[in-house]
Amino acid sequence: MKENTAKNRRTARLPLAWKPRHRGDLMRLGSEHDGGYVVTETALRGTGVLVGLGVGHNWAFEEEFHRMSGCAVHCYDHTVSLRKFLESAYLHTKDYVRGRTPLDKEVITLPFRFGKFFSGRRRHYAEKVGTGNGDSDVGKIFSRVPEGEAVFIKMDIEGWEYSAVSGILEYSPRITGLVVEFHHVSSLGGAAESGIRELGRCFDAVHVHVNNHDDLGEDGLPTTIEVTFENKSLREGPSVESGRDYPVEGLDSPNNPSLPDYLIEFY
Repeated sequence: MKENTAKNRRTARLPLAWKPRHRGDLMRLGSEHDGGYVVTETALRGTGVLVGLGVGHNWAFEEEFHRMSGCAVHCYDHTVSLRKFLESAYLHTKDYVRGRTPLDKEVITLPFRFGKFFSGRRRHYAEKVGTGNGDSDVGKIFSRVPEGEAVFIKMDIEGWEYSAVSGILEYSPRITGLVVEFHHVSSLGGAAESGIRELGRCFDAVHVHVNNHDDLGEDGLPTTIEVTFENKSLREGPSVESGRDYPVEGLDSPNNPSLPDYLIEFY
């Protein structure tokens, strides 16, 4: 992973209560930049089903998690499907042939990569994750998971994460860990604080990273943060505060590689 040597790096400020607890088995999975997340190897090895909430055009995290654990994969995203990717590839090819646009191999290959990964025990549900109106909720998601299978959850659902917390706690004994992107933190700081506190009843926050695609609030509170949780039942020994500096060299990388990563100060 390339070291970010940019000068004048800005500092994001997070409450001291959000500082992670120490874990010695942290590892990064997925993309080097956006779409890569830190998990504990303990949670990964104990997982039978990975639930990915929010897919977009990047499922590198799900691919690597599956490869390393052998788990089943259930992903939810109502904005994508094989049909939509095929339509985009067809329209792009037409524009390229007519000289309207340069060839984008990513657009052309996306439906093939999507179809290759999402097959068999790796399932994609073109359903929105939210509350009401027929959206998939946590109960419906777990109804598709075989009894006795431990679950890891990756959640990037653009604000719906706050409404999902209570449902997650209901199923906490079956969840090895989570990676959650908390959005609108600088404007909804109370909601983020409540969500992290609620999850803290059953899970230890073991890693945090600030998404540098978004700006900081006037008080230094970031707009979007990525927090990794591990079930407290998996912890060996006492709970000890992490002594690391954040971002962590060798684990973290800026979501936007053209901008420096934010430093983190806990107060």
